[in-house]
Amino acid sequence: NDLDCKLYKLSDLMDYDPSQDIIFPPELLLLKDKSTTSLEIHGKNITWFRPCSLDELLSLKRDYPKAKLVIGNTEIGVETKFKDISYPVLISPSEIPPLNVVNYSDEGIEIGSCVSLTKMNQILRDAIEKLPEYKTRIFAGIVEMLRWFAGHQTRNVGSIVGNIMTASPISDLNPLFLASKTKLYVQSADNEKKVITMDESFFTGYRKTCLDDDEVVISILIPFTSENEYFLGFKQARRRSDDISIVNAGMRVVVEKSLSQSNYLIKDCTLSFGGMAPVTVIAQRASHFLTGREWNKNLTELIIPLLNEDMPLAFSTPGGMVEYRKALVCSFFFKFYLTVTSQLL
Repeated sequence: NDLDCKLYKLSDLMDYDPSQDIIFPPELLLLKDKSTTSLEIHGKNITWFRPCSLDELLSLKRDYPKAKLVIGNTEIGVETKFKDISYPVLISPSEIPPLNVVNYSDEGIEIGSCVSLTKMNQILRDAIEKLPEYKTRIFAGIVEMLRWFAGHQTRNVGSIVGNIMTASPISDLNPLFLASKTKLYVQSADNEKKVITMDESFFTGYRKTCLDDDEVVISILIPFTSENEYFLGFKQARRRSDDISIVNAGMRVVVEKSLSQSNYLIKDCTLSFGGMAPVTVIAQRASHFLTGREWNKNLTELIIPLLNEDMPLAFSTPGGMVEYRKALVCSFFFKFYLTVTSQLL
């Protein structure tokens, strides 16, 4: 067949010259350098605020305690557009400097609440490259989980604290934050800044946390790990990437050499799971049972009944696949045991 179906001739095309690419508009770059001003926009059903200082934000939350903070709009946008949910007052805090900080300390890395997931990923990757391996095991677990977290566009705009405060029971990151005992720096207009550790009391109900309505998360502190501390995250979904979890988990264990120096004893342990209850939960019976015991293969058999007790699922549980979800919980711990054991050898 001699018929030429091409719409162009390659020889007629100009050579690619990267210097001729369209540049970013200089006017927008100049505008970015100017001091940002506060905005207040009133619509028919919604009022939009963009404060530029922390004091202004805290005052707005005191005056409008039920107002929603919008950073990436990845959750609220879906609710308002597809679920017919209306929020009369929205506040955008993205331009507030204290909410975009990144600070290193002896305890860990403090990351502002408005920092995007993509930027947090790069911050943690940089720390992994610069610091000793044993100090960054929590960072490595978070970075690995972010590989499978949503898509690039969502990670580029979605914030770290937005994911926490949405309090989804299938959040991929909240099990990791619970297991690592990540700290939140919280403040309100009428109270000084306080520290809240993410533990079994943080999530109080479906999409609810222990924070008061007028409180704002300023930043979070992701801790370093010690030499004998091990941390891993797990996720099972229908697709490998850009999919919500069926079950996910964050697991942390601190071990120490026994007196005989031939094996290890568990000094502290936290097993956290998502997708097994209306909230992200810590398997408290299992975690307490492991503490003080010897790290050996018998744990994998002893722990299964306790995991089932910690997270009982009725056959009518939303999401279904009850037996499969229970099996995932046990298999995650088995993988955790094998991985930690290989690192201890």
